[in-house]
Amino acid sequence: MRKIIISCALVLLSAGLSAQNFQSGYFLEGYHLAYRQNPAFTDSTAFRTGILSLAGATSRSNIGLSDIFYPYEDRLVTALNKHIPAKTVMDNIPANGVRINMNLDFGVFATGFKRGDVYHTVDVTLKYAGQIRVPYDYISLLKEGIANKNFFNLTGIDAGVDNYLELAYGQSRQWGKLKYGIRVKPLIGLGHGRFRGRDVTLDASGKGWVQDVHADIEIAGGLVTWSDYENDKTRINIGSLGLNRYKLGFGGLGLALDLGLEYPLTENFTISASVLDAGGIKWLDKVYAKSDANYRYDPNEDIDSDSKLQPLEDIRDSFDFNIQDKKANSFEFLPISLNVGAKYKMPFNEDISAAILYTYKPYEFYGYNEVRLFGCWTPLSWLSLNLSGARHNFGWSFGGAFDVHAPGFNIFWGIDSYSFRVTPQMIPVDKSNISMTFGVSFPI
Repeated sequence: MRKIIISCALVLLSAGLSAQNFQSGYFLEGYHLAYRQNPAFTDSTAFRTGILSLAGATSRSNIGLSDIFYPYEDRLVTALNKHIPAKTVMDNIPANGVRINMNLDFGVFATGFKRGDVYHTVDVTLKYAGQIRVPYDYISLLKEGIANKNFFNLTGIDAGVDNYLELAYGQSRQWGKLKYGIRVKPLIGLGHGRFRGRDVTLDASGKGWVQDVHADIEIAGGLVTWSDYENDKTRINIGSLGLNRYKLGFGGLGLALDLGLEYPLTENFTISASVLDAGGIKWLDKVYAKSDANYRYDPNEDIDSDSKLQPLEDIRDSFDFNIQDKKANSFEFLPISLNVGAKYKMPFNEDISAAILYTYKPYEFYGYNEVRLFGCWTPLSWLSLNLSGARHNFGWSFGGAFDVHAPGFNIFWGIDSYSFRVTPQMIPVDKSNISMTFGVSFPI
Protein backbone atom coordinates (compact mmCIF):
# COMPACT_ATOMS: atom_id res chain seq x y z
CA MET A 1 0.00 0.00 0.00
CA ARG A 2 2.81 2.38 0.78
CA LYS A 3 4.10 1.99 -2.77
CA ILE A 4 0.86 3.13 -4.40
CA ILE A 5 0.65 6.20 -2.17
CA ILE A 6 4.26 7.12 -2.90
CA SER A 7 3.76 6.42 -6.60
CA CYS A 8 0.67 8.63 -6.77
CA ALA A 9 2.47 11.41 -4.92
CA LEU A 10 5.39 11.24 -7.33
CA VAL A 11 3.02 11.40 -10.28
CA LEU A 12 1.51 14.58 -8.83
CA LEU A 13 4.71 16.22 -7.69
CA SER A 14 6.68 15.47 -10.86
CA ALA A 15 3.98 16.58 -13.26
CA GLY A 16 5.88 19.71 -14.22
CA LEU A 17 4.12 23.03 -14.47
CA SER A 18 0.76 23.32 -12.88
CA ALA A 19 -1.72 26.13 -12.64
CA GLN A 20 -5.20 27.01 -11.51
CA ASN A 21 -7.16 29.97 -12.80
CA PHE A 22 -4.96 33.06 -12.64
CA GLN A 23 -6.75 34.83 -9.79
CA SER A 24 -4.39 37.82 -9.79
CA GLY A 25 -5.40 38.45 -13.40
CA TYR A 26 -9.12 38.81 -12.60
CA PHE A 27 -8.89 42.61 -12.21
CA LEU A 28 -5.72 43.19 -14.25
CA GLU A 29 -6.26 45.98 -16.81
CA GLY A 30 -5.14 45.13 -20.34
CA TYR A 31 -4.88 41.39 -19.64
CA HIS A 32 -6.14 39.75 -22.85
CA LEU A 33 -6.92 36.38 -21.25
CA ALA A 34 -9.10 37.69 -18.41
CA TYR A 35 -12.08 36.01 -20.12
CA ARG A 36 -10.75 32.71 -18.78
CA GLN A 37 -11.70 33.89 -15.28
CA ASN A 38 -14.91 35.59 -16.45
CA PRO A 39 -16.19 35.23 -20.06
CA ALA A 40 -17.73 38.71 -19.83
CA PHE A 41 -14.27 40.31 -19.42
CA THR A 42 -13.47 41.34 -22.99
CA ASP A 43 -12.85 44.60 -24.83
CA SER A 44 -12.58 45.64 -28.47
CA THR A 45 -8.89 44.72 -28.84
CA ALA A 46 -8.16 41.78 -31.15
CA PHE A 47 -5.25 39.57 -30.10
CA ARG A 48 -3.58 36.22 -30.55
CA THR A 49 -0.98 34.26 -28.62
CA GLY A 50 1.97 32.45 -30.06
CA ILE A 51 2.05 28.67 -30.09
CA LEU A 52 2.79 27.42 -26.56
CA SER A 53 3.21 30.97 -25.24
CA LEU A 54 1.26 30.59 -21.98
CA ALA A 55 2.32 28.60 -18.94
CA GLY A 56 1.84 28.72 -15.19
CA ALA A 57 2.56 26.88 -11.95
CA THR A 58 0.39 26.20 -8.90
CA SER A 59 0.50 23.84 -5.95
CA ARG A 60 -1.67 23.78 -2.86
CA SER A 61 -0.71 21.79 0.22
CA ASN A 62 -1.04 21.92 3.97
CA ILE A 63 2.59 20.79 4.43
CA GLY A 64 5.92 21.99 3.06
CA LEU A 65 9.48 20.79 2.61
CA SER A 66 10.24 21.77 6.20
CA ASP A 67 7.75 19.10 7.31
CA ILE A 68 9.40 16.42 5.15
CA PHE A 69 13.12 17.17 5.55
CA TYR A 70 14.86 17.95 8.84
CA PRO A 71 18.43 19.02 9.63
CA TYR A 72 20.54 16.37 11.32
CA GLU A 73 24.21 17.05 12.02
CA ASP A 74 25.47 18.59 8.75
CA ARG A 75 22.85 17.25 6.36
CA LEU A 76 19.13 16.99 5.71
CA VAL A 77 17.28 13.75 6.42
CA THR A 78 13.67 12.72 5.85
CA ALA A 79 10.99 12.75 8.52
CA LEU A 80 11.17 8.93 8.72
CA ASN A 81 14.81 9.00 9.80
CA LYS A 82 15.22 7.35 13.20
CA HIS A 83 17.21 10.30 14.55
CA ILE A 84 14.26 12.69 14.17
CA PRO A 85 11.89 12.40 17.16
CA ALA A 86 8.42 11.14 16.32
CA LYS A 87 6.80 13.95 18.30
CA THR A 88 8.69 16.57 16.25
CA VAL A 89 7.38 15.07 13.02
CA MET A 90 3.82 14.37 14.11
CA ASP A 91 3.37 17.85 15.63
CA ASN A 92 3.85 19.22 12.11
CA ILE A 93 1.29 16.92 10.48
CA PRO A 94 -2.26 18.35 10.37
CA ALA A 95 -4.84 16.35 12.31
CA ASN A 96 -6.95 15.93 9.16
CA GLY A 97 -3.99 14.48 7.27
CA VAL A 98 -1.88 15.64 4.35
CA ARG A 99 -3.57 17.18 1.30
CA ILE A 100 -1.86 18.07 -1.96
CA ASN A 101 -3.57 19.62 -4.95
CA MET A 102 -1.87 20.43 -8.26
CA ASN A 103 -3.23 21.54 -11.62
CA LEU A 104 -1.83 22.37 -15.03
CA ASP A 105 -3.09 24.84 -17.62
CA PHE A 106 -0.75 24.97 -20.60
CA GLY A 107 -1.99 27.28 -23.31
CA VAL A 108 -1.46 25.88 -26.81
CA PHE A 109 -3.09 28.79 -28.68
CA ALA A 110 -5.61 31.58 -28.09
CA THR A 111 -7.13 34.41 -30.11
CA GLY A 112 -9.85 37.01 -29.68
CA PHE A 113 -11.58 39.40 -32.09
CA LYS A 114 -14.71 41.52 -32.40
CA ARG A 115 -17.34 41.17 -35.13
CA GLY A 116 -20.21 43.62 -34.89
CA ASP A 117 -21.38 43.80 -31.29
CA VAL A 118 -19.97 40.40 -30.35
CA TYR A 119 -16.46 39.62 -29.08
CA HIS A 120 -15.29 36.10 -29.99
CA THR A 121 -12.55 33.99 -28.39
CA VAL A 122 -11.01 30.69 -29.46
CA ASP A 123 -8.38 28.79 -27.53
CA VAL A 124 -6.82 25.35 -27.01
CA THR A 125 -5.46 24.35 -23.60
CA LEU A 126 -3.83 21.22 -22.21
CA LYS A 127 -4.98 20.59 -18.65
CA TYR A 128 -3.76 18.44 -15.81
CA ALA A 129 -5.37 17.98 -12.41
CA GLY A 130 -4.02 15.92 -9.53
CA GLN A 131 -4.92 15.43 -5.89
CA ILE A 132 -3.72 13.24 -3.07
CA ARG A 133 -4.84 12.80 0.52
CA VAL A 134 -3.04 10.79 3.21
CA PRO A 135 -4.62 10.38 6.68
CA TYR A 136 -2.78 11.25 9.87
CA ASP A 137 -2.79 7.64 11.09
CA TYR A 138 -0.93 6.43 8.01
CA ILE A 139 1.96 8.83 8.63
CA SER A 140 1.88 7.93 12.33
CA LEU A 141 2.20 4.25 11.45
CA LEU A 142 5.15 4.90 9.14
CA LYS A 143 6.96 7.04 11.70
CA GLU A 144 6.04 5.55 15.08
CA GLY A 145 5.02 1.99 14.30
CA ILE A 146 2.99 0.51 17.14
CA ALA A 147 5.03 2.06 19.92
CA ASN A 148 2.24 4.37 21.11
CA LYS A 149 -0.92 2.89 19.57
CA ASN A 150 -2.00 -0.34 17.94
CA PHE A 151 -5.11 0.57 15.94
CA PHE A 152 -4.86 2.72 12.84
CA ASN A 153 -7.70 4.08 10.76
CA LEU A 154 -6.26 4.43 7.26
CA THR A 155 -9.58 5.25 5.61
CA GLY A 156 -9.28 8.25 3.36
CA ILE A 157 -6.12 7.32 1.48
CA ASP A 158 -7.12 8.84 -1.86
CA ALA A 159 -5.39 9.94 -5.04
CA GLY A 160 -6.61 11.17 -8.40
CA VAL A 161 -5.11 12.25 -11.72
CA ASP A 162 -6.82 13.66 -14.84
CA ASN A 163 -5.36 14.88 -18.13
CA TYR A 164 -7.46 16.39 -20.92
CA LEU A 165 -7.39 18.75 -23.88
CA GLU A 166 -9.80 21.69 -23.85
CA LEU A 167 -11.06 23.29 -27.07
CA ALA A 168 -13.00 26.48 -26.29
CA TYR A 169 -15.12 28.98 -28.18
CA GLY A 170 -16.52 32.01 -26.39
CA GLN A 171 -18.70 35.05 -26.94
CA SER A 172 -19.16 38.25 -24.96
CA ARG A 173 -22.05 40.66 -25.53
CA GLN A 174 -23.50 43.77 -23.91
CA TRP A 175 -27.15 44.43 -23.11
CA GLY A 176 -27.58 47.93 -21.74
CA LYS A 177 -25.07 48.22 -18.92
CA LEU A 178 -24.87 44.44 -18.44
CA LYS A 179 -22.01 42.53 -20.05
CA TYR A 180 -22.42 38.76 -20.26
CA GLY A 181 -20.35 35.98 -21.75
CA ILE A 182 -20.24 32.26 -22.36
CA ARG A 183 -17.56 29.77 -23.35
CA VAL A 184 -18.40 26.34 -24.77
CA LYS A 185 -15.59 23.85 -24.18
CA PRO A 186 -15.47 20.42 -25.85
CA LEU A 187 -13.08 18.19 -23.90
CA ILE A 188 -10.91 15.30 -25.04
CA GLY A 189 -9.92 12.98 -22.18
CA LEU A 190 -6.31 11.77 -22.30
CA GLY A 191 -5.76 10.05 -18.98
CA HIS A 192 -7.74 9.34 -15.81
CA GLY A 193 -6.83 7.55 -12.59
CA ARG A 194 -8.41 7.19 -9.14
CA PHE A 195 -7.49 5.34 -5.97
CA ARG A 196 -10.00 5.44 -3.12
CA GLY A 197 -9.50 3.85 0.27
CA ARG A 198 -13.14 3.39 1.27
CA ASP A 199 -12.54 1.55 4.54
CA VAL A 200 -8.97 0.61 5.50
CA THR A 201 -7.89 -0.27 9.04
CA LEU A 202 -4.93 -1.96 10.68
CA ASP A 203 -5.26 -3.60 14.11
CA ALA A 204 -2.13 -4.70 15.98
CA SER A 205 -3.75 -5.11 19.39
CA GLY A 206 -3.45 -8.92 19.33
CA LYS A 207 -0.53 -11.19 18.73
CA GLY A 208 -0.45 -10.39 15.04
CA TRP A 209 -1.56 -7.82 12.52
CA VAL A 210 -5.05 -7.66 11.04
CA GLN A 211 -5.57 -5.49 7.96
CA ASP A 212 -9.03 -4.81 6.50
CA VAL A 213 -8.88 -3.35 3.00
CA HIS A 214 -11.88 -2.00 1.10
CA ALA A 215 -10.61 0.11 -1.77
CA ASP A 216 -11.24 0.91 -5.44
CA ILE A 217 -9.01 1.76 -8.36
CA GLU A 218 -10.01 2.95 -11.83
CA ILE A 219 -7.86 3.88 -14.83
CA ALA A 220 -8.66 5.14 -18.32
CA GLY A 221 -6.63 6.50 -21.22
CA GLY A 222 -2.84 6.22 -21.20
CA LEU A 223 -1.96 6.42 -17.50
CA VAL A 224 -1.41 2.70 -16.89
CA THR A 225 1.37 0.46 -18.10
CA TRP A 226 -0.84 -2.28 -19.52
CA SER A 227 1.94 -4.87 -19.83
CA ASP A 228 2.19 -5.01 -16.04
CA TYR A 229 -0.93 -7.16 -15.82
CA GLU A 230 -1.77 -8.26 -19.36
CA ASN A 231 -0.85 -11.88 -18.52
CA ASP A 232 -3.48 -11.94 -15.79
CA LYS A 233 -6.87 -10.75 -17.02
CA THR A 234 -8.60 -10.76 -13.64
CA ARG A 235 -6.32 -9.04 -11.13
CA ILE A 236 -4.19 -5.94 -10.65
CA ASN A 237 -1.36 -6.11 -8.11
CA ILE A 238 -0.34 -2.86 -6.45
CA GLY A 239 3.23 -4.05 -6.19
CA SER A 240 3.56 -4.30 -9.98
CA LEU A 241 1.10 -1.70 -11.30
CA GLY A 242 2.83 1.13 -13.12
CA LEU A 243 1.37 4.61 -13.52
CA ASN A 244 2.92 6.07 -16.65
CA ARG A 245 3.06 9.86 -16.39
CA TYR A 246 4.63 10.24 -19.84
CA LYS A 247 2.10 8.32 -21.90
CA LEU A 248 -1.24 9.82 -22.88
CA GLY A 249 -3.94 8.22 -24.97
CA PHE A 250 -7.54 8.85 -25.92
CA GLY A 251 -9.74 8.13 -22.93
CA GLY A 252 -13.05 9.94 -23.35
CA LEU A 253 -15.08 12.93 -24.47
CA GLY A 254 -16.82 15.69 -22.55
CA LEU A 255 -18.25 19.18 -22.52
CA ALA A 256 -18.10 22.11 -20.11
CA LEU A 257 -19.40 25.68 -19.98
CA ASP A 258 -18.09 28.94 -18.53
CA LEU A 259 -20.59 31.71 -17.76
CA GLY A 260 -19.86 35.28 -16.69
CA LEU A 261 -21.55 38.60 -15.86
CA GLU A 262 -20.32 42.15 -15.22
CA TYR A 263 -22.50 45.08 -14.17
CA PRO A 264 -21.62 48.66 -13.12
CA LEU A 265 -23.78 49.69 -10.16
CA THR A 266 -22.36 53.21 -10.31
CA GLU A 267 -19.78 54.97 -12.41
CA ASN A 268 -17.07 53.84 -10.00
CA PHE A 269 -18.41 50.57 -8.57
CA THR A 270 -18.68 47.35 -10.61
CA ILE A 271 -19.73 43.85 -9.59
CA SER A 272 -19.07 40.61 -11.44
CA ALA A 273 -19.51 36.86 -11.16
CA SER A 274 -18.54 33.76 -13.10
CA VAL A 275 -19.06 30.00 -13.05
CA LEU A 276 -16.30 27.96 -14.68
CA ASP A 277 -15.99 24.31 -15.74
CA ALA A 278 -19.67 23.40 -15.43
CA GLY A 279 -19.59 19.96 -17.05
CA GLY A 280 -17.42 16.89 -17.21
CA ILE A 281 -15.92 14.04 -19.19
CA LYS A 282 -17.33 10.62 -20.05
CA TRP A 283 -14.38 8.27 -19.65
CA LEU A 284 -14.54 5.26 -21.98
CA ASP A 285 -13.19 1.72 -21.63
CA LYS A 286 -12.20 2.36 -18.03
CA VAL A 287 -10.60 -0.45 -16.05
CA TYR A 288 -12.39 -0.70 -12.69
CA ALA A 289 -11.12 -2.93 -9.89
CA LYS A 290 -11.75 -3.23 -6.19
CA SER A 291 -10.41 -4.97 -3.11
CA ASP A 292 -12.52 -6.27 -0.23
CA ALA A 293 -10.08 -8.33 1.76
CA ASN A 294 -8.83 -9.18 5.23
CA TYR A 295 -5.15 -9.96 5.81
CA ARG A 296 -3.76 -11.61 8.94
CA TYR A 297 -0.10 -12.02 9.87
CA ASP A 298 1.72 -14.06 12.51
CA PRO A 299 4.42 -11.82 14.00
CA ASN A 300 6.69 -14.79 14.66
CA GLU A 301 6.72 -15.66 10.97
CA ASP A 302 5.94 -12.52 9.02
CA ILE A 303 7.56 -9.64 10.88
CA ASP A 304 11.26 -8.98 10.38
CA SER A 305 12.66 -8.02 13.78
CA ASP A 306 14.77 -5.33 12.11
CA SER A 307 11.79 -3.51 10.59
CA LYS A 308 8.54 -2.39 12.15
CA LEU A 309 7.17 -1.87 8.63
CA GLN A 310 7.59 -5.44 7.34
CA PRO A 311 3.81 -6.11 7.52
CA LEU A 312 3.20 -3.10 5.28
CA GLU A 313 5.69 -4.42 2.75
CA ASP A 314 3.98 -7.83 2.79
CA ILE A 315 0.56 -6.23 2.41
CA ARG A 316 1.81 -4.25 -0.56
CA ASP A 317 3.10 -7.38 -2.28
CA SER A 318 -0.18 -9.25 -1.78
CA PHE A 319 -2.50 -6.26 -2.22
CA ASP A 320 -4.55 -7.44 -5.20
CA PHE A 321 -7.49 -5.66 -6.80
CA ASN A 322 -10.01 -7.85 -8.53
CA ILE A 323 -10.94 -6.42 -11.94
CA GLN A 324 -14.68 -5.85 -12.10
CA ASP A 325 -14.90 -4.29 -15.57
CA LYS A 326 -12.40 -3.48 -18.33
CA LYS A 327 -14.91 -1.64 -20.54
CA ALA A 328 -16.61 0.60 -17.99
CA ASN A 329 -17.96 3.99 -19.07
CA SER A 330 -18.60 6.70 -16.50
CA PHE A 331 -19.21 10.45 -16.45
CA GLU A 332 -16.97 12.44 -14.11
CA PHE A 333 -17.82 16.06 -13.29
CA LEU A 334 -15.05 18.65 -13.33
CA PRO A 335 -14.56 20.61 -10.10
CA ILE A 336 -16.67 23.68 -10.85
CA SER A 337 -15.34 27.13 -9.90
CA LEU A 338 -17.33 30.10 -8.61
CA ASN A 339 -15.97 33.67 -8.64
CA VAL A 340 -17.76 36.69 -7.19
CA GLY A 341 -16.00 40.05 -7.36
CA ALA A 342 -16.42 43.77 -6.82
CA LYS A 343 -14.20 46.66 -7.89
CA TYR A 344 -14.21 50.31 -6.83
CA LYS A 345 -12.37 53.02 -8.79
CA MET A 346 -11.14 55.83 -6.62
CA PRO A 347 -13.02 59.08 -7.36
CA PHE A 348 -9.83 61.15 -7.01
CA ASN A 349 -7.94 58.95 -9.53
CA GLU A 350 -9.60 56.40 -11.82
CA ASP A 351 -6.25 54.73 -12.41
CA ILE A 352 -6.29 53.47 -8.81
CA SER A 353 -8.86 50.96 -7.59
CA ALA A 354 -9.57 48.49 -4.79
CA ALA A 355 -11.24 45.14 -5.34
CA ILE A 356 -12.33 41.95 -3.60
CA LEU A 357 -12.75 38.46 -5.05
CA TYR A 358 -14.31 35.37 -3.51
CA THR A 359 -13.49 31.99 -5.08
CA TYR A 360 -14.94 28.57 -4.34
CA LYS A 361 -13.85 25.29 -5.91
CA PRO A 362 -15.15 21.92 -4.65
CA TYR A 363 -12.28 19.50 -5.21
CA GLU A 364 -13.02 15.81 -4.89
CA PHE A 365 -11.44 15.49 -1.45
CA TYR A 366 -12.23 18.94 0.01
CA GLY A 367 -13.74 22.33 -0.79
CA TYR A 368 -11.40 25.26 -1.48
CA ASN A 369 -12.48 28.74 -0.35
CA GLU A 370 -10.54 31.95 -0.90
CA VAL A 371 -11.13 35.64 -0.24
CA ARG A 372 -8.63 37.94 -1.97
CA LEU A 373 -8.22 41.73 -1.58
CA PHE A 374 -6.63 43.76 -4.39
CA GLY A 375 -4.96 47.10 -4.82
CA CYS A 376 -4.82 47.98 -8.55
CA TRP A 377 -2.91 50.73 -10.30
CA THR A 378 -2.39 51.76 -13.93
CA PRO A 379 0.48 54.26 -13.66
CA LEU A 380 1.11 54.42 -17.42
CA SER A 381 -1.02 53.88 -20.50
CA TRP A 382 1.01 50.73 -21.29
CA LEU A 383 1.44 49.31 -17.76
CA SER A 384 -1.01 47.85 -15.23
CA LEU A 385 -0.13 46.52 -11.77
CA ASN A 386 -1.83 44.97 -8.80
CA LEU A 387 -0.99 43.56 -5.39
CA SER A 388 -3.22 41.18 -3.45
CA GLY A 389 -3.54 39.31 -0.19
CA ALA A 390 -5.72 36.26 0.35
CA ARG A 391 -7.06 34.02 3.08
CA HIS A 392 -7.88 30.43 2.08
CA ASN A 393 -8.02 26.84 3.35
CA PHE A 394 -4.24 26.55 3.54
CA GLY A 395 -3.58 29.84 5.30
CA TRP A 396 -2.53 33.27 4.06
CA SER A 397 -0.94 34.15 0.75
CA PHE A 398 0.26 37.26 -1.05
CA GLY A 399 0.40 37.91 -4.76
CA GLY A 400 0.72 40.43 -7.52
CA ALA A 401 0.62 40.83 -11.28
CA PHE A 402 1.60 43.16 -14.09
CA ASP A 403 0.65 43.53 -17.74
CA VAL A 404 2.81 45.44 -20.22
CA HIS A 405 0.56 46.34 -23.17
CA ALA A 406 3.10 47.96 -25.45
CA PRO A 407 2.53 48.49 -29.18
CA GLY A 408 2.81 45.13 -30.93
CA PHE A 409 2.83 42.82 -27.87
CA ASN A 410 1.56 42.17 -24.36
CA ILE A 411 3.58 40.50 -21.63
CA PHE A 412 1.82 39.43 -18.46
CA TRP A 413 3.18 37.85 -15.32
CA GLY A 414 1.53 37.14 -12.01
CA ILE A 415 1.70 35.21 -8.82
CA ASP A 416 -1.31 34.30 -6.69
CA SER A 417 0.59 32.82 -3.80
CA TYR A 418 4.23 33.25 -2.92
CA SER A 419 6.30 31.61 -0.23
CA PHE A 420 8.98 33.87 1.20
CA ARG A 421 11.13 30.86 2.12
CA VAL A 422 12.08 28.83 -0.96
CA THR A 423 14.91 26.58 -2.08
CA PRO A 424 17.25 27.66 -4.91
CA GLN A 425 14.88 25.69 -7.18
CA MET A 426 11.99 27.95 -6.01
CA ILE A 427 10.30 25.12 -4.07
CA PRO A 428 8.50 26.41 -0.95
CA VAL A 429 10.12 25.46 2.34
CA ASP A 430 6.94 26.05 4.34
CA LYS A 431 3.44 25.13 3.15
CA SER A 432 3.62 24.35 -0.54
CA ASN A 433 1.31 27.11 -1.76
CA ILE A 434 2.74 28.81 -4.79
CA SER A 435 1.12 29.94 -8.03
CA MET A 436 2.71 31.65 -11.02
CA THR A 437 1.54 32.51 -14.55
CA PHE A 438 3.47 33.94 -17.46
CA GLY A 439 2.55 34.58 -21.07
CA VAL A 440 2.80 36.70 -24.18
CA SER A 441 0.04 37.86 -26.53
CA PHE A 442 0.00 40.04 -29.62
CA PRO A 443 -2.59 42.64 -30.68
CA ILE A 444 -3.82 42.09 -34.26
